[in-house]
Amino acid sequence: MKELDQLVVTVSPLKHDLERRRWYAHGGEACLVLSRRGRLLEPFPTYGPKAYRVLALRASFAEANQYALGHGFSHLRELPN
Repeated sequence: MKELDQLVVTVSPLKHDLERRRWYAHGGEACLVLSRRGRLLEPFPTYGPKAYRVLALRASFAEANQYALGHGFSHLRELPN
């Protein structure tokens, strides 16, 4: 996993990629997304995002899960294929 030091934003919907998993914070007011291509993203707004902040590239599920749990995003949701 390669975490990004600079602020990188991509617009929604994701081009050539899809959300695969989401980790929600308690109350669901914020979440993290792991895309099929391994991008770890923070959507804005949480529901019906207009943009995503890119947090990391080439993230595996295990790396993304560790990052999410370490940042208070403990509720995992698998998205349909």
